[in-house]
Amino acid sequence: MCGIFGYAGSNSAGHLVVKGLQRLEYRGYDSWGIAISENNKIAFVKSLQPLAEAADIYNKEKFMPANTAIGHTRWATHGGVTNVNAHPHLSKSGEFALVHNGIVENYQTLKEELIAQGYDFVSETDTEVIVRLVEAELVHTKSLEQALVSAFLKLDGRNTIALLESKTYLILAIRNGSPLVLGKAADGYFLGSDSLSFADETNEVLILDDMQMVSITKNILKIHDIKTNKPVFKDFKKIESQNVLVDKDGYEHFMLKEISEQSHTIKIASNSEEILASGFEKVCKSASRIFTVGAGSAAYAAGQIAYYLRSYASLPAFELKAYEFESYAKQFTDQDLVIAVSQSGETADTIEAIEIAKQKNVTIASIVNMQGSTIPAISDYSFFTRSGPEICVVSTKAFSAQCAWGLALAKAVAGDIQGHKKEIHDVQHKLEQYLSDSINKGAQDLAKLLSKHEHVFVLGRGQNYFIALEGALKLKETTYTHAEGFAAGELKHGVIALIEKGTPVIVLISDDAYHNAMINAAAEIKSRGAYVIGIAASDNPLFDKHIPSVDLKHLSALANLIPIQLTAYYLALELGLPPDKPRNLAKSVTVK
Repeated sequence: MCGIFGYAGSNSAGHLVVKGLQRLEYRGYDSWGIAISENNKIAFVKSLQPLAEAADIYNKEKFMPANTAIGHTRWATHGGVTNVNAHPHLSKSGEFALVHNGIVENYQTLKEELIAQGYDFVSETDTEVIVRLVEAELVHTKSLEQALVSAFLKLDGRNTIALLESKTYLILAIRNGSPLVLGKAADGYFLGSDSLSFADETNEVLILDDMQMVSITKNILKIHDIKTNKPVFKDFKKIESQNVLVDKDGYEHFMLKEISEQSHTIKIASNSEEILASGFEKVCKSASRIFTVGAGSAAYAAGQIAYYLRSYASLPAFELKAYEFESYAKQFTDQDLVIAVSQSGETADTIEAIEIAKQKNVTIASIVNMQGSTIPAISDYSFFTRSGPEICVVSTKAFSAQCAWGLALAKAVAGDIQGHKKEIHDVQHKLEQYLSDSINKGAQDLAKLLSKHEHVFVLGRGQNYFIALEGALKLKETTYTHAEGFAAGELKHGVIALIEKGTPVIVLISDDAYHNAMINAAAEIKSRGAYVIGIAASDNPLFDKHIPSVDLKHLSALANLIPIQLTAYYLALELGLPPDKPRNLAKSVTVK
């Protein structure tokens, strides 16, 4: 959702913040702003223009050189997309500027109390309430740090804030729920909503824990617990260098680039030896139950992982939606295992699910893409897909990598390491060829066909069930088409009532135990007038349109997903929509 970035050091802070915000762009935003400390005052710029123009807009302001600055990318939740509502928000005195990620759940009550005390508001945001609270606290104390803490402790909800003081070149930041990561370089300190935001400058990171405040100047960094008011001593840790190139590499959009990278990212994620080295396969074997947890695409990846663990490792694995996790809390025991799935490592619903599980002493494992994020830090066992930054808001390569990791885990538990290595070698070769063949032409043709329809359905069973759900989600997210994924077994139980003459239905078929059942499902919907689109290795007379897939054995469902990903991409272009940045969506959902 919103992104926070800050720098205090010896370099040009404004330009570093511009660069940091551009690296946070993939999270989604509708406005942005920067505040710098110069000559004992706060200078700032806000804009609704694309971040691609941020450097030019910043330079036009002709700010004086400054070494301390904060910035923000806003995703509107309270108040419209306007310059007034954009962050940073300034105090009336100009003493400080503040940026915020999260939702102040009790902001209306706090705002009414402040108005009654004589404070006025110029924006519609919950963030300005925090600014006025700090001002109110400064009436009783000269300490800005104490005023900020007192104000912060009055906030309900998950919130992270950063404040820039005008005279001392000080940045204060407090985290509670929403992410905040610190970076240390030779020339100063960074803070950001993720480690990718400053990955070009340093790979030494420190994750701030909830209810901790950091004070940063050019040469000093201090952390303390705002509940106990005691200092906290933590070491920076080096993480693997992250490929931060955000170049499209000749592709028109990031979505197409990231789809094309899947033969490589699936191979990288399929590291069963790393699982063995951690001993995690033994943890899985000893667990009484395994629950895979995620939200959005990660929820479907969690379902696919659970399927692999049941099917190929004979483990009692079940998928739960992160946002429904609390209703199961009373059933957990310390013999259970939770595997959390997240691209960003910062998904608010998933973090809350982990916190609930920890209260029951449940063992936590995680598979995420972003290193230096919260979820791995609070996990007992952490694994990474290492897919590289996924810039397109809709997930493609991260999803397939998560699924591939799940198969690697199942194979490690089953003791089939050598067989899995050979299978992945074949998968990479076949996928490389598949992605370079005429699959794009088939997807382009299907996109033209679907552009004339308001509804489309996707059917799958077995390994293709969660892929059907994910495929429908890609169409929804990218093209705003009403697309629904269903288990083919549900046809007779109500779904078939939706089928009428010409209704496009995509059926996902693999050469597995469900092959004949899926053919029968295709026959049934065709008899009701559906336009049957078969994604399968072989054509069939039942198909009105056939898009060839490729047999990847246990990962065949991922091959079936690729044509839908491509169709979603080309359909967005057909409809004149931006595939990389669909409306109303954020890459990293850090608020509930």
